[in-house]
Parts: sequence; C-alpha cells; structure tokens
Amino acid sequence: MKKNNFRSGGGSKNNSQKSSQGGRSQGGRPQQGGRPQGGGRAPQQGGSRSENSIPREWRVVVGNHAIKEALYMRPKKVKGMWLKKGWETSADLRELEEMARKHKITPDERQETVIDKFGSSHQGAALFVEGAPGMDLDHLGNLETSIVLMLDGIEDPHNLGAILRTSWLTNVKGVLIPEDRAVGLTPTVHKVACGGVEHVAVESTTNFSKYAETLKEKGYWIYGLSPRGKKSIFELDLPEKVIWAIGAEDKGLRVTTERLCDELVYIPQTSASASYNASVATAMALTETLRQHAQRGKSKKSHSDR
Repeated sequence: MKKNNFRSGGGSKNNSQKSSQGGRSQGGRPQQGGRPQGGGRAPQQGGSRSENSIPREWRVVVGNHAIKEALYMRPKKVKGMWLKKGWETSADLRELEEMARKHKITPDERQETVIDKFGSSHQGAALFVEGAPGMDLDHLGNLETSIVLMLDGIEDPHNLGAILRTSWLTNVKGVLIPEDRAVGLTPTVHKVACGGVEHVAVESTTNFSKYAETLKEKGYWIYGLSPRGKKSIFELDLPEKVIWAIGAEDKGLRVTTERLCDELVYIPQTSASASYNASVATAMALTETLRQHAQRGKSKKSHSDR
C-alpha cells in the first residue's frame, strides 16, 4: 500500500458538509504476512518513543468493535495495545485484554488523558497495527463481479468511516483515496467503520487515472455521482464490474475525475437546494449495485437449473 495518513488524532470536520451526487450520457467501454509480535509493545509515553512519534505505517485503531476486528483479522501485524488505567473495572476492556493476550500481545496501561489524544471516543483502548490491506489490480481484474470506490477528496473522517463500514457490508473489493487534501485512516475513521477497515483494501494515490485506465482495460465501468448526470442510478443497467466515483463533501467530483468516468449519474431527490451526505450517497449507490448483481445472479442460476 502506498503512503497513507496513518496519523494520531482524527477530529471530525463539519458533519453537515455537503456530498456529491451523481451522470452524463453513456459512453465508455463495453496482504500481508508477518511474524507474530509476541508481547509487542506500543510506543512508550515518556520513554524512548512517545505517542507523537508513532511510525506513519502504523494505524491507530480505537473503538471496541474496530479493535476486536483488527485482532481477529490481523493479529500478526499488531504492534501493541494501550488500555486506560483502571481497565479491570470494564467488562469490555477485560474482553479486549483477554483477546490480546491470546495473541501474545501484552497491553500497556496509560492514563486516559494520553489515549484521549487519539480522540475522545476511544472507549479506553488503542491498538497499533502495521500496514493495511492494499489493492491488487491483477486480482481485481480476475473477478467476475466486483465493486470498487474512487473517493475524490472525502475530508470528514465520519464520512470515510461510514463509507468503509458500508463497503465491508456490500462486498466492495477496493477503495481508492487521494494522498493529499483527503482524510486517511485516522483513529476516528476506524472507530466509525467498526472493523470495516480490516475487510476492505484501501489504496492511497496521487494518480487516479493510472488505476482508472488499468481497471477499464480489465472490464470495469466508472460511474460518477454528479447533479449534472442525465440518468438516475435507478435507470442504469449496471455491469458486473463497477467503479463508483464519489466527490468531496462540499465540491463534488473534480473535473479531472469526471473525465475518467464513463458516465455521470445522479440520485433522485425532492429538493435542489441541498445534497445527500457523501456516505449516504455512497450507500445508496452500493446498495443499488448489490441489488442488481444479486438479481442477475438469481437469473443466471434460474437458467442453469432448467
């Protein structure tokens, strides 16, 4: 995986920020292994390394559900865990501590104010994980049915977290995000995603066009959500391999990203004075794609049974 924003912190931007919607006339073309970190320690507060010097390739995971999923999916990549002092009084934290020790990870105690630096909603624990699932273009090309997201400048960590959670549940195979002017995999994103980060390949890049052209050659069609679209998402006959391009909360898709799309489409709404939240718009597009793919799969099965 390319360089990503594995930073501490993760305060939200304005949750009421607008999202893009989305099409234009149709035109386009028909992990990582590792050794167990037996008793691996997280950065030491006041010691040789503080919480402000966590390596960029480490993800800071907060939120009980997110931590459980990381421990379950990626125990060999865990570098350590912090639990707030007095964790023994919490049934949830005792469960996390027991789960960590089963994977030979020895948690360190920290004052709650130290963990607060990763966000006030940490629930008393922080997990440090090296790396994240990256996209494999060859694997994506070999899939018969697939959904990929191209997130063009999502800045609100709550939106990205919600999108990754939905992506997990709708079987999205990969998510592209920009390296600059966009939120990365912050602690808040992990918390909101509730474990979704561990199940979806996330790739950070400075060049969407390289990925877009490669995936188009492998049979993918790119649909961008935009109010300038001529068709709604419910008028589309979606192909088996789909890329959804979703714009920034306040600006929508950049012109350069629109040009990569085979078609721009919109989501119906009753008022033109506002727009859907980015994560809501993405969920609607993904659900419609999943519905069409499932319906097509049933039709194929019905024909094969005759």
